[in-house]
Amino acid sequence: MKNIFSILPTQSLICFLLCGAGIIAFVFLIIVPNNNAAAELDREIEIINDSIEQQRILRPVFDSLLQRAKRKNPTNLPNIKKKKLEQDEINQVSAGLQDMAARHKLEIRNIKTDVNQLMKNSGFLQMRIQAVGDFMNFRDFLLDLGTIPALEQIEEINVTAIAGTRQFQLKIWLAKK
Repeated sequence: MKNIFSILPTQSLICFLLCGAGIIAFVFLIIVPNNNAAAELDREIEIINDSIEQQRILRPVFDSLLQRAKRKNPTNLPNIKKKKLEQDEINQVSAGLQDMAARHKLEIRNIKTDVNQLMKNSGFLQMRIQAVGDFMNFRDFLLDLGTIPALEQIEEINVTAIAGTRQFQLKIWLAKK
C-alpha cells in the first residue's frame, strides 16, 4: 500500500476520492430517485390507459342508456273517470284484457275470475291474470290497464324470470254494480 501512496501524490488521491464520492452521490441522489419516479409514472400511465380502454368499451352502453333516459316517458298516469261495471259488461272484460295484452305484445296464459266475489254482490270483482312477455311491454300494459274505468286497484304483481322472457301475475279488483 505504501507503494501506491508513494506513487500518487496526496493531492491527486484526495481529488480522486472526492470525484468518486461525487459520482456515487450523484448516482444515489439523482439517478436512482429519477428511475423510481419514472417507474411510478409508468405504473400511473398503465392505470390511465386501462381506464381509457374501459371507457372506450363502455361508451356505447352509456350512449344507449343516455338516449333511453332522455326519451319522454308519460309523466302523468291516465286520469279516467271511475265507472262501475254493468252485469253485461263483465263478460267482455276478459276479451278486453286479452286485446290490451296483444297490443303490448304480451301473451295472456290464464285469466281467473273469483266467482265467490261475483256471487256475493260485494261490489267488486277479483281477477287474477297470468301473462308472459317483455318487461318494458309489461310496463306499457300496466299503464294501459290504468285506463279501465272499473279498475279499483292492482293488489299484487309478481314477476318471475323464465327462459328468455318474464312471467307476470296480477291480482286486480274491478268495481261492479
